[in-house]
Amino acid sequence: MESAATPADLTLGIEGMTCASCSARVERALRRQTGVLEATVNLATERAHVRYVPTTVDLQTLLDAVADAGYAARPLEQEGDGGAHRQGALRALGRDVLLAAGLALPILALAMGSAFVPAWQRMLDRTSPVAHFWEWVQMVLATVVLFGPGRRFFRPGLIAYRHASPDMNSLVATGTGAAWGYSALVLLAPGWIPPDARHVYFDSAAVVVAAVLAGKYLEELAKGRSSAAIRELAGLQAKTARRLDTDGTEQELPIARLQVGDRVVVRPGERMPVDGRVAAGRAHVNESMLTGEPLPVAKESGDRVVAGTVNQDGRLIVEATSVGRSTVLAQIINLVESAQTGKLPIQGVADRVVGVFTPAVILIALTAFAFWLAVAGNVSIALVAAVSVLVVACPCAMGLATPAAIMVGTGRAAELGVLFRKGEALETLSKIDTVLFDKTGTLTQGRPALVATAGPASEEALRLAAALESASEHPLGRAILAAARERGLAIQPVDDFRAVAGHGIAGHVAGRPVRVGTQRFLEQEGVATAALAGGAAALEGAGRTVVYVASDSTAIGLLAIADPVKPEAHAVVRALQRDGVAVAMVTGDARGTAEAIAAQLGIDVVHAEVLPQDKAGVVAELQRAGRRVAFVGDGINDAPALARADVGIALATGTDIAIEAADVTLTRGQLSEVVTALTAARRTLANIRGNLFWAFFYNILLIPIAAGVAAPLGVRMNPMLAGVAMGLSSIFVLSNSLRLKRLQAFRVERA
Repeated sequence: MESAATPADLTLGIEGMTCASCSARVERALRRQTGVLEATVNLATERAHVRYVPTTVDLQTLLDAVADAGYAARPLEQEGDGGAHRQGALRALGRDVLLAAGLALPILALAMGSAFVPAWQRMLDRTSPVAHFWEWVQMVLATVVLFGPGRRFFRPGLIAYRHASPDMNSLVATGTGAAWGYSALVLLAPGWIPPDARHVYFDSAAVVVAAVLAGKYLEELAKGRSSAAIRELAGLQAKTARRLDTDGTEQELPIARLQVGDRVVVRPGERMPVDGRVAAGRAHVNESMLTGEPLPVAKESGDRVVAGTVNQDGRLIVEATSVGRSTVLAQIINLVESAQTGKLPIQGVADRVVGVFTPAVILIALTAFAFWLAVAGNVSIALVAAVSVLVVACPCAMGLATPAAIMVGTGRAAELGVLFRKGEALETLSKIDTVLFDKTGTLTQGRPALVATAGPASEEALRLAAALESASEHPLGRAILAAARERGLAIQPVDDFRAVAGHGIAGHVAGRPVRVGTQRFLEQEGVATAALAGGAAALEGAGRTVVYVASDSTAIGLLAIADPVKPEAHAVVRALQRDGVAVAMVTGDARGTAEAIAAQLGIDVVHAEVLPQDKAGVVAELQRAGRRVAFVGDGINDAPALARADVGIALATGTDIAIEAADVTLTRGQLSEVVTALTAARRTLANIRGNLFWAFFYNILLIPIAAGVAAPLGVRMNPMLAGVAMGLSSIFVLSNSLRLKRLQAFRVERA
């Protein structure tokens, strides 16, 4: 029973939203349903993410709730779903734009032609079979525009009024409807209108609908560009796979039908359809979509492969370990979509403004109408002012200011290897003033390596130690053996091998007794080490682990082993410090080793000898001191600290992505991506602030002008110009957001 009540997540595609009021209404309609725990609606992606209890509320109830609010909803079944539907909707919108424009132009010519060609009106009068014939033609054409292409505004606009929460659709429908209704009244019942006010505004009504639709079409094109990251990621997914049946036959089938344990054949040039292990074959696989590395990786039996990577030159048989939504690629797409659907705290400002904005605009429009009717005594002037206010005040620019920037910023960050698990992490990361780095595997390579040798016969010491270590399984021994092989040293066989746990190893190499281990071990074996003690102290002071090597009871050399610092670590630390971010290290290593590494990197604050479970305490202590802390770790051993930090940043590679528990995941595992993530967050937030400023500034400036405040100076705005200005404001916000596509990864300059 408990599992049946487990919350479920659902993503819905929402049709018909045009402004922030629309998304807010859909959000309220979903949240009002019993059993809905959380609902977030994103205007830019036209999606709703719903977390609900399936035993309390079902899918149909949620769809009906959206329909009652005046919009259409459909479930999105898989990652990247809805692309074809959006393209179809875009084509339909394009047809409406062409129809509206095609009819509005002759209306405009009939109404305004005489202003440009004086003989135009005389020609119309001569060809008119009855009085006001061409005005009746305008009415017919405008009616087709308003109730054909313009139906997009009228139905949801009226529903919004019914719910007492008017929106952009309401504004456009009210403005154009008022212009059309007044003009129709002039033709149908002229006696009701004073002679000097008998003017028709069919041109204003038709052109406003055409202009708003054209602006909406350009918005949709820009949205398509800004959501390109999702489409590109979805394009990496294989559509079909060749399953290898038990009798050895191959069967091509959709990837949705694959199951864990199935074996699939991947030929040269094909993408991996699943995450899995190579069961047979050998090939080079291009994994650049995950690692960012252009060089292909050799794969053979037992190696792991990831869905979306490309087999370049061999036939592989892969046994599936993850399929469908469980693959790494699906997880990445899901993370990007989740981040783009999320809301930032800064969005709350726009939401609160939009909540009172539309009713205020309607009040201003009514006030302007009443004022000009009383002052000028002219219904036409009053109507033009009211309609202009309603049209120019459309809040779609405010509604798009935040989600458009989030969509572009997180999408571009994903292309650069930075995955934001939720949009909120963007804003939080942009305010970070302290970065805590784990040491092992984060600032360092995470694997021991020979970094120095010393002593009277250091090369011979390495050769003999490597021979002895070839019989050992110790991690430090593998580092010594790897270094010897890199230098091309011959590895001779070992006799009489013995190991003393925690101290060292001994044996015979080509008949010579050899001992490798700690200073104490060699002294217990009767070997004098005083001649090498000075060199050993210097190496240990630099944070190295020192191994003594003796041959024939004589100490002949020292081998210094360390976990090397990543090549880009110093540049990353310097870049963060230049950006005003305090940098500290936290590690479980001994203080001497930790401080030596910190000194190399220019890190002044070191928290050493800290157990994994206590790293979260270090984060909490900094937070209590008023710091905003980001923790950077490997995402597995550092899970408590990642969760406790204001922003957890996990370095991951390949299949680690799906299991990381951080707010931000660096998919290529490169330390430089920490700076890229911080830059992306700060640039995106700056972009959002710019969008909101211009959206608010636009309305503050143009609404009074539309209402006629500047009329005494000879400056007036008609509904047509208002419609164009409204569309341009949204295009400006989207274009400004698209500048984030130019965001570049942080590059480390190497000598």
